[in-house]
Amino acid sequence: MTQHSPKPSLGGLSEEEFSEMVIRLAHEIRNPLSTIKTAVQLIQHLSQPRGQFAEYYDSIISQVGRIDQTINDMQRFARLTASHPVDLQLAKIVDEAVWRHRNEARAAGISLVVVGGPPVQIRIDQNNIQIALSELLSNALRFSPAGSEVVIQWLCDPVSVTLRIDDAGPGISPDNQERIMRPFFSTSTQGTGLGLNIVDKICRLACGQLSWENIDDRGSRFSISLPRRDISPPDDVPAAENHPPDNPPEG
Repeated sequence: MTQHSPKPSLGGLSEEEFSEMVIRLAHEIRNPLSTIKTAVQLIQHLSQPRGQFAEYYDSIISQVGRIDQTINDMQRFARLTASHPVDLQLAKIVDEAVWRHRNEARAAGISLVVVGGPPVQIRIDQNNIQIALSELLSNALRFSPAGSEVVIQWLCDPVSVTLRIDDAGPGISPDNQERIMRPFFSTSTQGTGLGLNIVDKICRLACGQLSWENIDDRGSRFSISLPRRDISPPDDVPAAENHPPDNPPEG
């Protein structure tokens, strides 16, 4: 198995230039997009269309929603910062992420299996790591077939911890291996093609790295490598208490 750590490609723009462009573009698109959606919904309400016309209006609303989701993901990427790093128990963060995806996994007929790993702390913005895990788990569930497993585990070395998420999908084809980090590239009809760019930026903000590899006879593995908090703790940012989620994991 060959591990890949692809660098994101932003079309020749620096990350700062790309972020500024995204924020400006989102503002210019979102206002007329909202007007279009409101107008179509008003027409639907007043005319009560049926048959083919109803399908046309529903398609417009659906496409407006798709564009709006793309804008949301672009803004998320542009606004990501490491503004609130805190000390976190990795096991707790993983349990919370798995709990949040339990219904999605159940509906798809896929088991989320936490193999776990040794007790370890990481230091990262809590919202960022939740976003990163959510993106990777959603991808794993999207590409894995019913009846399969998505496996989550982590390994430690003296200076870092590597969190692995293994899916049971078809793996990354040779044709796509150089393209998966391009913004808006996706082999799925769901999503916007920015998820891996978001995860990669979150990793880099925490002095970590995103990598991937195809697993023989199984699927693909996406790995997040981060510094261990208990090895080289920073002195300038105080630790914060970990708070349970609004709906804590069951059991």
